[in-house]
Amino acid sequence: MTTDHEPQEIQVPEQILRSGLSRRGMLKAMGLLGGATAAAGGGAAWAATDSAGAATTTGVAGSAAGKTGATYVLPEGFTGSMADLKHVVILMQENRAFDHYYGAMPGVRGFDDKQALRFPNGTDVFSQPNGSGVVKPNHVTTVAQTTTGLDHGYGSGTAAWNGGRYNNWVPAKGSATMNHLTGEEIPWQWSLASNYTLCDNYHCSIMGPTTPNRLYLWTGTSNGVTANGGETSGNRGWQTYPEALQNAGVSWRVYTDNNNGDGWRGDYEDSPIRGFSTFTPSAANLADPVKTAPGTGLVWRANSFSYAPDGLPNDDSDTNLNGVLKDFIAACAPGAQYPLPQVSWIVAPYEWSEHPSANPEHGAHYTDRVIQALQGNPDIWNHTLLILNFDENDGYFDHVLPPFPEPGTASEYSGSTPLGYGARVPMMLVSPWTRGGWVNSEVFDHTSVIRFLEVWTAAMGTPAQSTTITGWRRAISGDLTSAIDFAHPVLGTPSLPDTAALVAIARAGGTIATQVPADDQWNDYPPLRPRPLSFHPHGTFSEDRATGKVTAAMTLAGGPAGKAVSLQVFPDKYKAFANTPFTVTAAAPRSYTWDASAYQGRYAFSIYGPDGFVRSHAGTVLPAGQNNAGVPRVDVALVTGAAPSVAITLHNDGRQQVHYTLTANDHVGGTQSFWVAPGGSTKVSWPTADGYYDVVMTADTGTGWNHRYAGRIAQTAL
Repeated sequence: MTTDHEPQEIQVPEQILRSGLSRRGMLKAMGLLGGATAAAGGGAAWAATDSAGAATTTGVAGSAAGKTGATYVLPEGFTGSMADLKHVVILMQENRAFDHYYGAMPGVRGFDDKQALRFPNGTDVFSQPNGSGVVKPNHVTTVAQTTTGLDHGYGSGTAAWNGGRYNNWVPAKGSATMNHLTGEEIPWQWSLASNYTLCDNYHCSIMGPTTPNRLYLWTGTSNGVTANGGETSGNRGWQTYPEALQNAGVSWRVYTDNNNGDGWRGDYEDSPIRGFSTFTPSAANLADPVKTAPGTGLVWRANSFSYAPDGLPNDDSDTNLNGVLKDFIAACAPGAQYPLPQVSWIVAPYEWSEHPSANPEHGAHYTDRVIQALQGNPDIWNHTLLILNFDENDGYFDHVLPPFPEPGTASEYSGSTPLGYGARVPMMLVSPWTRGGWVNSEVFDHTSVIRFLEVWTAAMGTPAQSTTITGWRRAISGDLTSAIDFAHPVLGTPSLPDTAALVAIARAGGTIATQVPADDQWNDYPPLRPRPLSFHPHGTFSEDRATGKVTAAMTLAGGPAGKAVSLQVFPDKYKAFANTPFTVTAAAPRSYTWDASAYQGRYAFSIYGPDGFVRSHAGTVLPAGQNNAGVPRVDVALVTGAAPSVAITLHNDGRQQVHYTLTANDHVGGTQSFWVAPGGSTKVSWPTADGYYDVVMTADTGTGWNHRYAGRIAQTAL
């Protein structure tokens, strides 16, 4: 890696080129060998430890806290705490939904999600209505199909959301909303996720376009803004998080080619703090030597002044790539004049940003260059967290219900419609503390990035607190710490596909699957492993046979003080299909009551929540005293510990025996049958897989009794 500040082509010896979807194999297959260059990162080496401890090393690659048979030794110079983190780099790319990129990836909550929202007609959220038919997720393979831009305004976003029913994606966005990719089309993105930590419950902050979502990233709020515009106006004035960092004495900078946009150059107006009076490069600000002072000035930190309007080629050459990242590359080099600050934001030009109709291959090449710059200096790479996220979903479908604020929630509504959350978007954490192929399923949004910076700066003794994030959002979204294991850093650089070859395919307009021999394709994607969470929601069911009413009680156990989850109740029959939201905390449990007497004693509804939480209840309430037949009733408790389980007690309040069948809809448990005598009860310990459970219970009483319990039990370690 060069330490020169000037952009240069980087030559790497063949013996250290990364393996897998190899540069040599791909370029040979396409007749391109010899004309391109690629770079591989440096950094400290690692080695694995076998179960006998034959090779104990610092930072076992792919290992985890508590992994059976692994010997872990903290690398030299590490404390095993957050103090080891010296730099946070934030790169927000453009306009891809989580399902669009990662819905087919093993181990995530994707297209095989058995806890997905079900519609009253028996289909699920993956069967999106379109007139008299449905449109299901559609795997696309060519570059052209991966670059279709869709309507992504707030109006169409809320239309797809449809009052929380999540059943209007195709009318609102068009049938292309259901297009998605796999590792065959985006091997670099999938390989990066396979080597680090992917967050599969990270939502964009608002059901709308780029600017309001990026305002949430930089400021913790959009201040009610729901549309693009005002990115360089200089008229905005609420607190930005860079100002909070500045006031706390924490160094920061935005790295961007600040020329306003001609494809491969410019920031695409994606740095919204330029729209704030403090940072805008106005004549007055540019004349202020304090604001523009190199290395310290507020305007200098927020803008790049090192590019003449025509100083770079407007193409996808390495000259352009190294040019638009010139300041960042220089900052990562040892002895840099303006070294990498504690907090950095990187803003890509349009064609590098993955925004449809820009393609994922060029986005991979750009992001890989960022990683190479970090890897080129082990002192930086070993102590840096790279947060790679996307601002919004571009109109592409995602199936997971976003958190839903109750009407009246302060600063969370635009008129009668929630601002957010929006659809899930991809989010990866790249660092020594996130190595190993993990998936984290805590709810996050763009404010979670600020929340993490708040935690980190407080730990350093220089707390930088945001004043703009709403209380509801602080309770619902995590602060990213559940996704990071500071006690077990893993050093080194994983093998990733060569992005220069991917760019060559993009230029040709073809597909990896057809242009590259099978032996050279990168297709080894083992299922991601779940990170443990310290909290879980629970829901229990009761019926009042005297009144004919049934009640679902919703609670939350564990987690930090003030933690909340968004649970959403839907009728499955009898009532109109609608979404009723509940915000549940440990201190404020909630309940939902259904008056079955209005429906001939019948009830049928489901509750959906994060991380696969489902409670479905259906049946018929038997009037009090009518006990001649079997009368089923169940109590359910969640048991934490080293081997979490679901404690189920099957009751029979009637005078005839009841035959129960318990079936694993997902995970483990199989099918189990129990006869419960009149007035008796039977206890069942239902197993879990990594804390996950999904059990359907039925009783043969002829009353339609069917109850389902799914979710995840809190764990402190795997």
